[in-house]
Amino acid sequence: MTLRPATIYADAWAGWRRDWPVLTAIAGMFVFLPQLALLLLVPDLPDMSTVTGTDPNDPTMQAYMTALQAWVGHYGLIYLCVVLAAMYGQFAIVAVYLAPGRPTVGSALGTALRLLPRLVLASIVWMLPLGLAGMILIRLPFLIFPIFALILARTLLVGPAILAARPIGAVAAIGRSFVLTRGHMLLLASVVLSVVLAQYLAALPFVAVDQWMAKHAPNPIARAIVDTFAAGTAALGATAMALVQVAAWRRLSPR
Repeated sequence: MTLRPATIYADAWAGWRRDWPVLTAIAGMFVFLPQLALLLLVPDLPDMSTVTGTDPNDPTMQAYMTALQAWVGHYGLIYLCVVLAAMYGQFAIVAVYLAPGRPTVGSALGTALRLLPRLVLASIVWMLPLGLAGMILIRLPFLIFPIFALILARTLLVGPAILAARPIGAVAAIGRSFVLTRGHMLLLASVVLSVVLAQYLAALPFVAVDQWMAKHAPNPIARAIVDTFAAGTAALGATAMALVQVAAWRRLSPR
């Protein structure tokens, strides 16, 4: 079938215009609030700009690794919980549209929660080649982002497949996504890149101001306002990606 980015954007926008109260409620609870708590309560990762080389015996590298291990020990579990909450929120939005029958918001949330372990397992599986590519291309970082977009384009329909093609396992869902996205990789990669880049550019000023304030002007009220906008961009990005998944699934899956 002929598929264009404008078609996916139009379908996603129609979903947003029709259902934005429900979408903002789900994204607000499971993406916005955890992300805001992370920004307000968890310090940034240790600054890697002080590292002067890649030699493990380099003093600056050793100091960085020590600081990183301390950060993971103190905040790693919190960070993981926020990531899982965001994954669940995006998955729940997809479930509102693709769970069997005509699900209520409550039943869609329950279905997404029951199937979340399957999505997590599938994500771990498909992220393995991304990690391998990162290790291979560590000296060519400008290639990692496009490769990430291409991999994400081929796995874009994993979540929808888990919800709409039940019963299906994690690996089978990845296979289903690869089958349905065959021939549309570059198109879907461009859509994915546009959503990711739009979220990044929207959040960048707020994140930069937050980092500056943390170092030079620690005003808790002003920082809370800035972090609220940064968390809002994360919630909007997750909502947009979920709507893109739904639109792509409906266009590419068999009727």
